[in-house]
Amino acid sequence: MTKAFMKGNEAVAEAVIRGGVDLFAGYPITPSSEMLEYASDHMGDIDAKFIQVESELAASTMLSAAGLIGRRAFTTTSGPGLALMTENLSNMILSRVTALFVVVQRAANNITPEQADYNYATKGLGHNGQRGYTLAPSTLQEAVDLAYTALDKGQELECPVLLMMDGMLGQMEEPVELPPYKPSKISTKLIPPTGCKGRQKVDSRSMPRPRSLTETMEDALERARNELYQDYQRWVDEEVLFEEYMMDDAEYVIVSYGSSARICRDAIKILREKGHRVGLFRLITLSPFPEKQIAAFKDRGIKGVLTVEMAMPPMLHYDVRLHLDQNIPCKFYNRCGGNIVDEIEAAEAMEKMIKEVQK
Repeated sequence: MTKAFMKGNEAVAEAVIRGGVDLFAGYPITPSSEMLEYASDHMGDIDAKFIQVESELAASTMLSAAGLIGRRAFTTTSGPGLALMTENLSNMILSRVTALFVVVQRAANNITPEQADYNYATKGLGHNGQRGYTLAPSTLQEAVDLAYTALDKGQELECPVLLMMDGMLGQMEEPVELPPYKPSKISTKLIPPTGCKGRQKVDSRSMPRPRSLTETMEDALERARNELYQDYQRWVDEEVLFEEYMMDDAEYVIVSYGSSARICRDAIKILREKGHRVGLFRLITLSPFPEKQIAAFKDRGIKGVLTVEMAMPPMLHYDVRLHLDQNIPCKFYNRCGGNIVDEIEAAEAMEKMIKEVQK
């Protein structure tokens, strides 16, 4: 392991490079541009390819092509750029190919941090309504660790992987331990598409095709969509990642993720000093969503839940409410527009809810 003191964007780019990537294709967009710049300098360290393309659409097209031949690729972007990748993300999910998309979220056209791309990343990547695998680190070390294994996870699950950061994590500096270099690994599950060596036209992965003379194109597409849905249900059982902080004796819970969650740790300390038994439930995977763990709050005797995020209208909040027992009060405290959440304000919001519950 190599110890370093690095900016978030650069640390993540280095982790992906050390994770055995073959291609970076991207277009600069604040607040993620340092990742592209770092990749341009260091992809050659492992004899990998770097391409600065003319648009985010072109970047996602190149990532899709790389995935179709089993190679490992990544890009970085922010919300407006992610929107331009919609068509290719949709096709990648149907084609069951992977690439890593590092999303450094920002507040609309401002360059300050926000978490407003949550719905895009979790409610269906693109127009097919299907889902990829979406991770949300809260520290730079966690971002490095998740980025290092993201390409492996994408090949395992055969889907795009999104690493959802924000401007705060991308621009801040922290000590990190960088993992060792590992070689690229061409997917063993994927045969190259039509036009490539060893691939028959009937098996083209760019669109689900009939498997028999009696299966229509419509039936093939329906089958493929059903299989993707069944995969997601399996993810809910097997692939959910989360962290609990001071939850052993908690009566009230803050649910958060990413940069907001790291700030909420201080809110928990403030509340504990005042005698309130409050814990933190932090999402690491946004998709799959920890729906069963949220539902289990009822059995753990939780009396109230506060969601905290940098987004308005609330996004995470409604997913928590959907899976939370409806008899448990659920409120939210949010900031947006580039304003980060405040630990004192979060603690005050939780205290207000505790008072309402105890009436």
